[in-house]
Amino acid sequence: MTNLIDSYLLKSGMPKEELCLIGRTKRAFYYYGMAVMSAAAVTLLTLGVIKILG
Repeated sequence: MTNLIDSYLLKSGMPKEELCLIGRTKRAFYYYGMAVMSAAAVTLLTLGVIKILG
């Protein structure tokens, strides 16, 4: 997943030096952290809507 996002960022105009400066490990923690937080938000939103409708 990190390679996919990195290639997207490079294609969209982010300088390669900036990606190297951030570091692969920090980017991976950020990407996976965002994915987990997004999944939690969608779950809580879905449970809230079900509770309102139910």
